[in-house]
Amino acid sequence: MTMAENITKVESAIADLAVLTEKAFLFVRRITPMINVDLLIKNPDGAILLTWYDDRYWSPGWHIPGGIVRYKETMAECILKMAQHERETGVEFRPEPLKIKKIIHLVRKKRSHFISMLFACRLYRDAG
Repeated sequence: MTMAENITKVESAIADLAVLTEKAFLFVRRITPMINVDLLIKNPDGAILLTWYDDRYWSPGWHIPGGIVRYKETMAECILKMAQHERETGVEFRPEPLKIKKIIHLVRKKRSHFISMLFACRLYRDAG
């Protein structure tokens, strides 16, 4: 089977590209750079909120919350989803990133190439 035939087979197995299976998503991120959002969330006192990570990719410890932008997801959608998922909170944010950083891990095969965008966020203040 040729590469083109294999690609066609994989595409036909994924009914909706916006909802990749975990296995398909893991494959895609092995072969292409991923775009990350990182959230610099400050509370009203100016303290930075962190998230505890202890998984197969990161050593245990406190990290800036964030994640990978998914297919057809806007930056705003990703930022709001990550704040809710990792900190269980809503945030307000500046639309322009504070910093953009390219990360390449030459030895790793998984999660080895990123373009990370750091966004300034603050806890959402309910109008009520």
